[in-house]
Amino acid sequence: MPPDHIQQVRRFNRIVTQHVGALEDSYLRRGRPLGEARLLHEVGADGVDVRILRERLKLDSAYISRLLRSLEAQGLVKTRNHGGDGRVRRVVLTRTRPTMRSPMTL
Repeated sequence: MPPDHIQQVRRFNRIVTQHVGALEDSYLRRGRPLGEARLLHEVGADGVDVRILRERLKLDSAYISRLLRSLEAQGLVKTRNHGGDGRVRRVVLTRTRPTMRSPMTL
């Protein structure tokens, strides 16, 4: 690919990521980073196994764990062992409604 095409694609990518706010600490000005917002959306009303979240979002175990700990500390999700297998963890939303957080608390 010619260098000018590469620069054009990079410029486009920068514009799009800036426009949607994907790299900001407060995704869509909702008070939480994109990773946390994606995770809350994927957990949904019925909950989901952590293994399925990893597969769906294509994220590694360590990053998912950090996101879950953050959301648990905010009281937004609970993670518990699921069924008879202690290795299977399930995430469920709590009744706590998400509030907007100040960027200073991130």
